[in-house]
Amino acid sequence: MTPWLSPHLRNSWWPAFALLCLSPMLLVLPAVPIDETRYLSVAWEMRQSGAWITPHLNGAPYFDKPPLLFWLVNLMWRITGPSLWSARMVSLVCGALGVMLCGVLEKRLAGDEGTPAAWLLAGSLFFALFSGVLMFDVALCLFVLLAFLAVVDYVQSGSRRALLLLFVASCLGTFAKGPVVMLHLGGPILLSPWWSRGATAISWRSVVTLLLTAIAGGLPVLAWAWLALRGLNPGEAHYLLIHQTTGRVVQSFAHNRSLWWYLPFLPALMLPWIAIWRWRALPGAALRGMKDPAMRFGLCASAPAFIAFCVVSGKQVHYLLPLMPGACLIFGAWQRQVVDLFPLRRWWVSVVLVGAGVILSCRRAPEDLWSHALALALVLACAAWVRVGRRSCALPAACVASLLLTAALLPILRAQVIGPIDPSELASRVAGLRAHGVPVVRTPNEPGMLTYLGRQATPIPQSTQLREWAQANPQGFVIDYSSHGRAPADAVDSVRLANGWIALLPAARIPDHPEIQDRHADEYVE
Repeated sequence: MTPWLSPHLRNSWWPAFALLCLSPMLLVLPAVPIDETRYLSVAWEMRQSGAWITPHLNGAPYFDKPPLLFWLVNLMWRITGPSLWSARMVSLVCGALGVMLCGVLEKRLAGDEGTPAAWLLAGSLFFALFSGVLMFDVALCLFVLLAFLAVVDYVQSGSRRALLLLFVASCLGTFAKGPVVMLHLGGPILLSPWWSRGATAISWRSVVTLLLTAIAGGLPVLAWAWLALRGLNPGEAHYLLIHQTTGRVVQSFAHNRSLWWYLPFLPALMLPWIAIWRWRALPGAALRGMKDPAMRFGLCASAPAFIAFCVVSGKQVHYLLPLMPGACLIFGAWQRQVVDLFPLRRWWVSVVLVGAGVILSCRRAPEDLWSHALALALVLACAAWVRVGRRSCALPAACVASLLLTAALLPILRAQVIGPIDPSELASRVAGLRAHGVPVVRTPNEPGMLTYLGRQATPIPQSTQLREWAQANPQGFVIDYSSHGRAPADAVDSVRLANGWIALLPAARIPDHPEIQDRHADEYVE
């Protein structure tokens, strides 16, 4: 084990273990459309085709994201067999390892003064929820934290081994989600003379060395891109190298939002901590905490990257997940100044609110009784936990309470949000039709929502000439998708999604819907 890691690891695995205890709850939620279902389908097609270099979606090359997450999912599937639970375990394990590294990073910066940042990260509602869903941002967060550790080690010791670790971490981060990793690494590297002041003097030559090493981590990804480009036409090559990078920065083709769009979401990112901390103690804690190098590093790891994400036109809330360790380092520094900054006794309000939510949800969806019974049991467990430790101000106890309430929210999400937009039954129906030889095609904009859920052995073919296809296959069916509006009333099966719908239409009814023929020409699927 790396020497600078081993002495700081002993107290950092407890919060990671607490987060891993959420693993049974991964079975509660169905696959979430359209992002998670899409990524599952890409991983499934990779498994079915054996095309490990070039990912595919609906049989076509898929270059929206690099392949690392799909490789990890298939590695997990090779061990456990294909399942939603095992795919989600990839994200949860990445989240737990990230929590552990956050604690190691804090100890490296602040010394042996506990690991509040690790507990804060593990107990954050936003981080815990996304750690249980197959997304790229939690894995990116893990590799960003690994790069942070390498930067701190190099600043403090000048070790060449730290540069090698930074190169590897940058490479993995780029393979996880592309060059966006540099938005997270730029602040701590360029501002290292400030956050390390009073402890270690670092020259600008060393800063440039760190920056070039991080940039060089993207070179292996270029080698993958070259391999993936072989056999593609010029249009597909341009889409991989140019469209997928610059197209998300300026006038984004997906999630194009205003400069200030992130600001209203900032408080929600750090729930529940901002709802229970002692507000009166914050000014003094923040002022005294500026002497803490962990707090200064946290500012460098979160503020510059947040400004950069505000400037980038493509925005989604989960893009900010890798900024959370920096925020937790800041809160951890405040916790060291005010020991009872997050008193456990303040959890009663949250317990009552979540309990009321369970009761209200049960009244709206009484048929999902088992989900609400599970949620209520978790709320009662949290209430008992708060009751037993109500005089405690220990942050680990507050983290456990947060995780219990987070788990209690999952059955509510299943009953009220995710369950109604679950396309699993539609996917099974399509799989049954294809198994019996019934012709089925999809519109070109369908986002691969049904491939994994229906365990399709081959991609569902698409058709751009639906009228002609319907005339040739009058007994067939068309899978239609739209990101807005409502499904046609004559659909034999349809699912209302958070944005839009997906439906199965008889081929005989296609002539009655001329709008379907042209919709895919002017509609981008994110």
